[in-house]
Amino acid sequence: MTKTKPCIIRGLSVLSAVGGSASDWEVALAATTAPCGPLSSTDPRPVFALSEPSEQAVSAAARTLDFEGLDRVTLCAVAAAHETLKSLSSSEQLGCVSIGSSRGPTASLEHTVREFDRKHGSVPVVTSPITTAGNISSWVMQDYVRQRDLGVAPLASLSTSMTCSSAFHSLLIARSFLLSDMAKVCLFGGAEACLTSYSVAQMEALKIYAREVQSWPCQPFGSERVSLSSVVLGEGAGSALLLSGDEQSRAEDLVLLGVGWAVEPIPSATGISTDGLAFKAAMSMALREARAHGVSKVDAVIAHAPGTQKGDAAELAAISSVFGADTGVLSTKHLTGHTYGASGMVSLSLASALLNGVEIRGFPYPCVASCASRGNPGAVAINTAGFGGNAISIIVGKGPNGLVGP
Repeated sequence: MTKTKPCIIRGLSVLSAVGGSASDWEVALAATTAPCGPLSSTDPRPVFALSEPSEQAVSAAARTLDFEGLDRVTLCAVAAAHETLKSLSSSEQLGCVSIGSSRGPTASLEHTVREFDRKHGSVPVVTSPITTAGNISSWVMQDYVRQRDLGVAPLASLSTSMTCSSAFHSLLIARSFLLSDMAKVCLFGGAEACLTSYSVAQMEALKIYAREVQSWPCQPFGSERVSLSSVVLGEGAGSALLLSGDEQSRAEDLVLLGVGWAVEPIPSATGISTDGLAFKAAMSMALREARAHGVSKVDAVIAHAPGTQKGDAAELAAISSVFGADTGVLSTKHLTGHTYGASGMVSLSLASALLNGVEIRGFPYPCVASCASRGNPGAVAINTAGFGGNAISIIVGKGPNGLVGP
């Protein structure tokens, strides 16, 4: 495989609070309130649950599996992959399934721990297989093998957990399989289903969680916040195929024009540098590769921007340094919440929508980031970051045979 050709992204499928299609994003970007609600009837803390169509897809996936007790995050991943695999031709065979998740099987793990305490040391038989993070990619793989009736197959299944950049770490793995000729087609993605009191409490302990449901409880780059309380958790899942750039591209395909990654020394367990050094290095690496593929400029950046003042400010400084102060900056978080390990895939679905003609809109609240409409973008950058000072940035576009002109 020629390393100078960008990889093709095909069959992108995303579940979130707003869905994941271009039409879903068109509706969501014009909304006047966020699609969020309380955690439960007795818990008013805001969360972003899956949209009704996304929820229906999860229910349909659950009915196709003959193994009971799988965690919701696994069902979400399988539901997304169901749609992605429709883009796989009968002559193509997956060589790698790589799925990222920050928290893994959250609900199952919390439930079995409670059962362990309640029953004085006893747990259900299936506890170990349903609470391991590896079962997310394994069940996506199992579903694929059963659909194709493959039996024993030369197929690698990998799960990655690098907090909020987990989905794009799964992309790095898939890309490595392609570039090393270990596979011709890979499935990558991310999934998160962690809307539990314990998960929310972890964010509250960091003093960054929004306190109540309102029009826009999560405000990335918000300019009038009186505290750090702007993070809201959300459910999400997404997957896509990654193919060699030697393949003939289709009209609906994205092309992976650049990838960059970096780690910086951190001032605390959750903090990053004020200049966003890891973001800056990752975006610079991705931009160098994109330029080698004929990209003269990036038209928009979908920021990681979870809604914390210091983190958002550091990322904005890094974006300005790499792409220029006039580059349009967007985020998904005010519409989908922070979907942890799935956030890269949710952002990728927004990038796809923009590249397919959905209008770039500004934030619906006072904001310190610029997001002026500039017509259809030719190249969009996406940032993700996670605890530990790591960042991954990618640049995607569209074009014949995987090439985007200057």
